[in-house]
Amino acid sequence: LDPLDTQTLTSTMALRRPPTRIELKADDVEEYDKIMKERRGNLEKSQQQKSGSDFLGSTTPSSFMSTQKKPSAAERIGYRRPR
Repeated sequence: LDPLDTQTLTSTMALRRPPTRIELKADDVEEYDKIMKERRGNLEKSQQQKSGSDFLGSTTPSSFMSTQKKPSAAERIGYRRPR
């Protein structure tokens, strides 16, 4: 393979396409903010319910830490599985 042979290079090179452009509209931003507020509200409610029930039992730090659920990778990045 000769590096200066342009015929061979062009036939073996992959085609490059322009990057995909994703446009964000004002409606999309509003919908995103609305959903995030709902999620934060639900998260705060569940944390308040958990914190109220956790302190009724044992109050040792090790038992408190073991009752907390570790979030999955999907939850950490905000992915919601379709229902």
